[in-house]
Amino acid sequence: MEYLAVLGLGTAAIVLLGIALFSIRRDAGIIAGIGALYYWSLYGGWSIVIDKMGGFSGKHYHYLERKLFPIFLDQSYLTSLLLYIAFILIVEVVLWVSLSGRKERPMPRLALRHEPILFVGILAGIASYLIIRDKLAAAWALNTSAYWYTRSQTDEWFTAHQVLNRIALIPPAIGFATLAAGRSSKYFVNVVRRYTWWGYAVLFAGMLTFTFILGNKNEVFTALLTGVLAYAASVKRVHFVKLGLVGLAGLWLLYGIDFFRGTPISSMASAVTERAEEATEVGRFVTSSNETFAAHFSMYGTLANNVEPKFGYSLYSLACSIIPRVLWKDRPRDIYLYYSESVGAIQNQGYSLHHATGWFLNFGYAGIALGAGLMGLVWAWCLNLPSRIRERSGLFLRLFAIIGPWVFVAGLPPLLRAGPEGYKGLLVEGVAVPLLIFAIACRPKRKRKSAVVWDPRSGWMFSRPRGSFASA
Repeated sequence: MEYLAVLGLGTAAIVLLGIALFSIRRDAGIIAGIGALYYWSLYGGWSIVIDKMGGFSGKHYHYLERKLFPIFLDQSYLTSLLLYIAFILIVEVVLWVSLSGRKERPMPRLALRHEPILFVGILAGIASYLIIRDKLAAAWALNTSAYWYTRSQTDEWFTAHQVLNRIALIPPAIGFATLAAGRSSKYFVNVVRRYTWWGYAVLFAGMLTFTFILGNKNEVFTALLTGVLAYAASVKRVHFVKLGLVGLAGLWLLYGIDFFRGTPISSMASAVTERAEEATEVGRFVTSSNETFAAHFSMYGTLANNVEPKFGYSLYSLACSIIPRVLWKDRPRDIYLYYSESVGAIQNQGYSLHHATGWFLNFGYAGIALGAGLMGLVWAWCLNLPSRIRERSGLFLRLFAIIGPWVFVAGLPPLLRAGPEGYKGLLVEGVAVPLLIFAIACRPKRKRKSAVVWDPRSGWMFSRPRGSFASA
């Protein structure tokens, strides 16, 4: 019963602190972020404790025990639960202490042209396909799943392929959310051409089909969460029904990707046609996904196998990652490989490493506090920045103040399933690339024959075919 008591008391403390934080800022991202912290850290623990105590949770995680290690309700597991709880609570406490009470400064809205966002997104999607097309052709010829084949045949270009997928989805998700907000958008004025809506439709249709065939959920989920947060923050009054329908459609898509990812690529079309009615258990997918267990296992495996910390290794790996793996094939791997080898996991399976475990493997118990403290400080800085923007603040700073809170929270799920090295992906793919694209999209563009038509009913600037001019 002590395990249930620890989970119950820890959950209560996390929820109470979360409510206190939300009352300070009223930011939907706070709820989403704390929810992500709990889901990828502790949620799976309930099922494990219930099953190990003789009950039946109905969750399917036992294959992980065969491929990783068995879990027992012993001192190591109790310590794992306490460390996860401590990690989340430290993040919340640091966020609470660091949050500024100052209100967000009203900023002049930036005119947003959507062509650069669409152009880069489409270009990134095509480049991603070109990188992976040979493996897709091989998977077709071998009558096997594109997901399993591409994950078992990774090379130095595979990371570039994943990065390009995120570039093709995340900035367009923000752009489309701004477009959907229309005249009520707090941060941008949309400069819309006749093909803007169709451009987003084509881009999303192509990328969602591509990721569906590949079985990639992470990029889709990150883009979906980014878009939802961007829309919720941009409008004065959120249409919860519309937002709920978008969220439900997104969850169904994620479940569909998970449901069909093991299907051979050559028979994917017929399988979707014949079995689409079976892919309806969205609620069960959310509550029973192995996402809640793989990372959760890592702390127990580290403690039970007495894995010694490799002091500061992630910082060394992070510094080396500046050089692309395409140029340095033997570049030092991240702390995940050390973990998987130390616990005797079957290799090339792609198990997750919890962020707290990654910090523990670098600095021991002190790493838990260091990692949680850093996460809380970075999150608080993103939330506080809008209140510190001045009239003379540069475009990049203004843009980061706008999108920073959205991309940080949306980047929490992948960050929680990686060691300290995960900050590189968050910084480059989640922050730097969207900032650069939006900086280009928000810059004034002049043409000799130009005209802009302002539609007060929709709040959009419609650009006539002969050109456009929009000033920030």
